Amino acid sequence: MKALSGFAHALILALLTGSASVALAQGSVPVYPGAPVKIYVGFAAGGGTDLLTRYYAKRLGEKLGQPFIVENKPGNGGGIAVQATVQAPPNGYTLVTGMTGIAIDAALGKSQYDWQRDLAPIAPLGASPNVLVVSSKSSMRTVADVIREARSGPLTFGSAGFTTTMHMSGELFKHLAGVDMVHVPYRGQAPAELALLTGEIDLLFDNIAGAAPYLASGKFRAIAFTSLARNPAYPDIPTVDESGLKGFETTGTTFLMAPARTPPAMLKTLEKATEEISQEPATRALLKQMHLMPLSGGSQTVASYLAAEYRKWQKLAGVKGLDLGR
Repeated sequence: MKALSGFAHALILALLTGSASVALAQGSVPVYPGAPVKIYVGFAAGGGTDLLTRYYAKRLGEKLGQPFIVENKPGNGGGIAVQATVQAPPNGYTLVTGMTGIAIDAALGKSQYDWQRDLAPIAPLGASPNVLVVSSKSSMRTVADVIREARSGPLTFGSAGFTTTMHMSGELFKHLAGVDMVHVPYRGQAPAELALLTGEIDLLFDNIAGAAPYLASGKFRAIAFTSLARNPAYPDIPTVDESGLKGFETTGTTFLMAPARTPPAMLKTLEKATEEISQEPATRALLKQMHLMPLSGGSQTVASYLAAEYRKWQKLAGVKGLDLGR
């Protein structure tokens, strides 16, 4: 009995020691996030992308218990921020607000990275068509007016940078209308809007989130939306498509991405939290206020969207006379 008791004692001790080791091992798995997380934004502060990212950063921080810090890296149509993300360690602590330009750059052969290989989609944040706007001082009021003015002498149009949807909307307009316009890139949406206000440029295919305050104040005049359907918030404003340029359609989508090879568990944590935030009434109210369409579907929605945009803009890549270079 003593031997049995000794054996039992040793067995119990071994089991307890083993259990403690397992518990210790389980306890050593780091909680994510365990430190502040950076989110790069490829445009200047104050634009629609920046404002939307800051909202999600605040909510992600509140939800996951660590600060999510927005860092603006403007330039190259958002490409500088994406490139910095691609080069960052895939440890879950560097993210980027991706835009449609990621697919456009790839379609035009201008990416310094392979988005399918180098980036991991997380979740969509929102989508928005652009709106063709001019200064309220301009004589142009319709798409026909813009085409007529462009034929009498090249107009200038601004953008948030090369291969943004603001830029590509202008190039598509040139192609379908058969006119020449000079592209003037800026380091973000806000500087481009300021250029229109000061008369540096003639028109802008602006993101509606940024354009809305200027439309409300009467400083900008909306001519047409770039979506195929009219915007419910502006039912009297036609689309470019219905104004005579059939098939004209551009929509910008914003989403979160991380470096490829970021641990799947971390990506899942971010995807789940972002999707939950997107469903919150406060988020839906903000998106409506910014004239953005809510999206869901997580990482798969982002991947499918980018693939479709890549195919779309690849068709335009071979068209002559378009300013698609850097």
